[in-house]
Amino acid sequence: MSHTQDGSELLTGPGAGGLLRSAVGNSGGVLHSWQLDHVDHRPGRSTKALYRTQVSWPALDGPQAPAREELFGASAHIGEREKNLYVAEQTLVMTDGDINVRVWRYPHDPWLPMLPLVCYPDIVGRTLHDLGAAIGPDPSVPIAIDVVSYRPGRRAVLRASQGEQAVYLKVMQPHRSGEIVDRHHRLLAAGVPVPEVIAHHNGLVVLAELPGRPLARAVIDEGVDACRAEDLVALLDRLPASMYSLSLRPPWTDSVEFYSGIVSSSVPSLGPRLDALVRSIRDGLTALEQRKDMRPHDVVHGDFYEAQVFVENGRVVGLLDIDTVGPGRRADDLACLLAHLSVLADYGNAGRIDRATQERVEEAIRTWHEMFSERVDPTEVALRSAGVVLSLATGPHRQQEAAWEAATEAIVRVAEEWVSEARRAESRRRESEAAKQAANGPVTGSRPIDPVPPTQGPTGVRQAPSPRYPGSAQQSAPSQQVPPQQQAVPPQPPAPQRTSSQPSGLSAYSAPPASTAPLPPQSISPRPVQTTEPHPPQPQPSGGRSEDGDDSPTQERRIDPILPG
Repeated sequence: MSHTQDGSELLTGPGAGGLLRSAVGNSGGVLHSWQLDHVDHRPGRSTKALYRTQVSWPALDGPQAPAREELFGASAHIGEREKNLYVAEQTLVMTDGDINVRVWRYPHDPWLPMLPLVCYPDIVGRTLHDLGAAIGPDPSVPIAIDVVSYRPGRRAVLRASQGEQAVYLKVMQPHRSGEIVDRHHRLLAAGVPVPEVIAHHNGLVVLAELPGRPLARAVIDEGVDACRAEDLVALLDRLPASMYSLSLRPPWTDSVEFYSGIVSSSVPSLGPRLDALVRSIRDGLTALEQRKDMRPHDVVHGDFYEAQVFVENGRVVGLLDIDTVGPGRRADDLACLLAHLSVLADYGNAGRIDRATQERVEEAIRTWHEMFSERVDPTEVALRSAGVVLSLATGPHRQQEAAWEAATEAIVRVAEEWVSEARRAESRRRESEAAKQAANGPVTGSRPIDPVPPTQGPTGVRQAPSPRYPGSAQQSAPSQQVPPQQQAVPPQPPAPQRTSSQPSGLSAYSAPPASTAPLPPQSISPRPVQTTEPHPPQPQPSGGRSEDGDDSPTQERRIDPILPG
């Protein structure tokens, strides 16, 4: 069987059935069918995949028992050691000497040791009791488990409810949870409305439920009336200056080549457009650096979009997922929100949301972007939005959406439209500066953003007109920065390409099950409100966005509840 250098072809192609059949058979089961559900692909390095299967267990349920749905995860690594592997005993490893494939049955994710202790209704209650985090006063009331999201090897979020009470269970790699808890404590102390940490242990963080509802839901129902743009900016401005000392989180645009490589490896026909898109973003940001200070001056959320914000009666009342809070640029947070909303709005072009919903979302984009452009440079926020949209283009293949190739192309088109908006914003700025300085002679303008070639959307999807994207129908407030001098930009390296390796057979080995350790109780109370302080000295960069590689933003979909056997 042939496989690519990173194992993606092996885990996403027909050969994955053989791997799953071996893993299920090794555990005494029979695989009846399988379907790829989720892919995390790091070109040239590794691949993780999640499968929905129909499996029967004759030894447990009897030979005539019907097949039941099970989730299985798999990870392929070539040429690099598996990092942060915590519980490998409940996994099957197959190897041909070159590629190692690790397969596990949900919830026994080898990177998330606490997942098996919180995903079963009859076990989660005991786990929470041991942590001193019981949901309700009556332990006899059944606990319902709702899996909000699961990315194999990375994280899982579950909602545990008992009657009217509920908590959220955030499961991650254990080495990360201490820092996450500390961030929650510091933000609560500064009066930022993040969830209270009820308890934590070994990669499990138990969080209180926020009031209100997600902005993602509110903007679909109410559009711009969901909340004011000024309140969204004010929420970010409340992030305390003390967080500025944390490691620098590079913006999504720092990784556009990486995301372009992921997208082009899944849809090679998009390669030329992706290359042009990356070049335009890079050249545009380089030109910006010639006329303004682009250093990180703010404390940012790092992954700020509509699913992370909670609103109630038009007010912002909560903020989720503060894992990436640290020094950065305000334009990155605002661009992240606009990017996600623009992808959502474009769903209307493919019939994935109705026309009325699309119009509400588009109105919110236009209104909020107009205000954001008064706070940050309009060209910068448009270029940053294009970078975030490009990272979102990895989502349809990763989440194995229906017609994911067309969905990927549509997202790339949205990114191109943001680059076009950046070009229009820069043109307006140059015209404004020229008018102001006409009496003093001609103005040397900035290096223009390279044009993106005209695109053709997928069949049946209309090309969204420019005025649907914020700023194209209004004149945003011009920047007051000094115009740059023209400067050449060095060419960017090409996006990474996949290579193939020779086929070979796989042999298997496995280890006995692991035992679990007792859980010490721990709880925490929120701190009093404090005010922010001036920024400390400039931070030092910490490298890529995450030590695990691809940490692209994604509106992770809720997976249907599965009661693992």
